[in-house]
Amino acid sequence: MMRWRSMTAMCVIAVAATVAPAAAVAAETGVGFRGWGPRVGASSDADQVLFGAQFDLGEFTTNLRWQPSVELGFGDDKFSLYGNFMVAYYFPVKAAVTPYAGAQVTVWLFDQNGPDNSKGFDDGFNAEIGLYAVGGIETKLESGNRFLAELQVGIGDVPDVRVLVGWTFK
Repeated sequence: MMRWRSMTAMCVIAVAATVAPAAAVAAETGVGFRGWGPRVGASSDADQVLFGAQFDLGEFTTNLRWQPSVELGFGDDKFSLYGNFMVAYYFPVKAAVTPYAGAQVTVWLFDQNGPDNSKGFDDGFNAEIGLYAVGGIETKLESGNRFLAELQVGIGDVPDVRVLVGWTFK
């Protein structure tokens, strides 16, 4: 149980350290906090349901956006924590839906036996780092918020495929 609390605390600190400096940037262009929102989905191999949060931290250059996220995964006899660092190119189209493509580095922490094991989390977490090819679409809602649908294909020792939907609130 102590390892779980330590890992959770480290992840919260890492997210706060990433988001806090970016939130100070007030300009509408460039790198800076532009919004956040929930994301949900599923993964294959490990077959899990995913719940998390994403952050829009602005653009490095025109149409190239930085969007880190964190997720919890449940299922397939595993409990997972994902830390994702995505950079995506948003294609400049004049349409209601904007397609994007990019790459994501993922740090995947998981408990192999999950919380149903009689030992609980005592056997410790495993860690893997992998890469995802990312593709998706984003649309702006009437409220000014955004909705996205995303497909991720894994390279390395991470889940093979992930399908997610999410919202970004200003």
